[in-house]
Amino acid sequence: MVEKFFAIIIRILTTVLKIPKIMEIYLKGIGNEAVSTVTEILPLEGCKGAIELNTSKFSTTNNVAIGTILLIISALLTAGSNVYYSSNVQDISPFTFTFISFLITAVFFHIIQLKNYTKNMQINSKNLKNIIGINLSTAGVFMCFYFALKYIEPAIVGAIEIGVGPISSLIIIKLFYRQTVKRVDIFTGIGALAGSLFLIFGTLNGNSGIAFQSLPIAVAGLISATLCGFFAALAAIYSKNLSKDNWSSSKILAHRFYAIITLSLILSLQQGNLLLQLTSNWVWILVVSVIGVAIPLYFLQIGIKHSETFFVMMSLSFIPIFTYAFQLFDSRIATSYHSLSGISIILGFALFSVYINNLRNRSIAHKKMVL
Repeated sequence: MVEKFFAIIIRILTTVLKIPKIMEIYLKGIGNEAVSTVTEILPLEGCKGAIELNTSKFSTTNNVAIGTILLIISALLTAGSNVYYSSNVQDISPFTFTFISFLITAVFFHIIQLKNYTKNMQINSKNLKNIIGINLSTAGVFMCFYFALKYIEPAIVGAIEIGVGPISSLIIIKLFYRQTVKRVDIFTGIGALAGSLFLIFGTLNGNSGIAFQSLPIAVAGLISATLCGFFAALAAIYSKNLSKDNWSSSKILAHRFYAIITLSLILSLQQGNLLLQLTSNWVWILVVSVIGVAIPLYFLQIGIKHSETFFVMMSLSFIPIFTYAFQLFDSRIATSYHSLSGISIILGFALFSVYINNLRNRSIAHKKMVL
């Protein structure tokens, strides 16, 4: 089922969005059944020109519609790729995947910057701290995330990241930026953290969808998932600082992967068999790198541009639920209602936080209009 999902997405990308046809190699590797499924669901002759990312050709209404569609696709691609990666990474080092994946992703976003490459690649000395910060925090996020995915149920990894992120952000803001923290934010942060702890203890007690190999490995995976939420909060702060200096999202994405490429390469070389792992697994690594990392990040960037913050955060909050749904089609992962309960707790507090922030932003905007 997961293979069919990727086959459909690949057909959309190769036909509608003009992604190079090399991606269709994957279609040949998953069987005629998946290919026929694609043809039945998405007749190629009828979908040409359905989506055009040059937003200047669309009205505001169509821009919003495109933003909404791309955010949903981004969330689905991320969720599906997490499950697919978790299944395939058992035979290779997660650091090998991380190195290749983000090397491809970095090249992807540098290509996007080609139009004004000299201007977009310039880095002022005043932004050096933020560039270093976002590189190190990004390395922490994804290296911890993909390490955890190898040993922990994918939906739990994503949920813990979302659950730990808010309270981490509040602690960083309070301790390092000396900013006032609202009580409602503390409430939602603690609630989401409680959901994460529920999942952590459930995993250690054997109530998750994947039986862990040993207690030390399970603990390492859960610590990695927890650190992922902390690093994600740091990355968001550094990204916001760069945005305040008029950096575009694509420029930030082009410059944020230097550390993760270097560190994951070093770890891959230390573990050995890098070339052997790549030659044996290059097809699925290429597919997940493009469809599960680069494309979702790019779609998220465009979606943020054309959608309200409220819907952007909503779409991100639903990724663990989407991941859990995809897990139902993976025979390696058992159905765990304990995991679903913990994910639902985190989702509830995340949606409440999004709702409160949406009301807060509308109130501020209304006051500005009155003034």
